[in-house]
Amino acid sequence: MKLIGSKQEQDFRKELATSNIIKAQGEKERAILKALRNIFGEIKSAYILNWTPEQGEDIFTILIDLDKIAKVEISRVNNSEAPIIETFKLKDFQKGLSKVFQIKLAVAIDLAKKDHQNG
Repeated sequence: MKLIGSKQEQDFRKELATSNIIKAQGEKERAILKALRNIFGEIKSAYILNWTPEQGEDIFTILIDLDKIAKVEISRVNNSEAPIIETFKLKDFQKGLSKVFQIKLAVAIDLAKKDHQNG
């Protein structure tokens, strides 16, 4: 998807810029990052695309680097419980997404590319 600099893209860019868990300092973000690094090794970028608070857990959909998606389920009840992680290839995940979510994903990929260029 080609980005055109629309208001919606700009809004997503602001939201996603604060969702990169590589730069986040919260306990939950550090737990997610540790679990992701156990699976993927070194990670340059990890943008939270979606967060769904459930009754006993939080479910995050995260773009990992440029080509992977992780769905991470973290218990809100038991902090010592390891996160449950499901992984997808980006091209498999993209199938059937809404237009709005495709735009958000494209913006996240653009941000991740900049992270990878800068190092």
